[in-house]
Amino acid sequence: ESIRRVGGRETRECRYFLSSIGDLERFAGVVRDHWAIENSQHWVLDVQFREDANRSRKDHSASNLAVIRRAALNLIRQNDSSQLSIGRRRMRACTNAQYRTQLLFGPDAS
Repeated sequence: ESIRRVGGRETRECRYFLSSIGDLERFAGVVRDHWAIENSQHWVLDVQFREDANRSRKDHSASNLAVIRRAALNLIRQNDSSQLSIGRRRMRACTNAQYRTQLLFGPDAS
């Protein structure tokens, strides 16, 4: 059962899963791990990089752009300890060559 609270409204939803995993604790861990990936990477890629709006279809362009977006997200996350949002970090990288160099080559790059 899933409970969602938005504002003062609460909704309940019952979900059913078919699985060969018999242990409830292990199953719950697998589900939580899946959603951790969804929330930490896929959601960010869709919201900040508008990945779901991508309409690249020719040859391998969609796959290539997906790899570039993931690489950019990883660079932004690894080489910036500021509290700025991912969107602001992206904008800063677009407008500041020194910051872009820091993202690509690390904080000690000159």
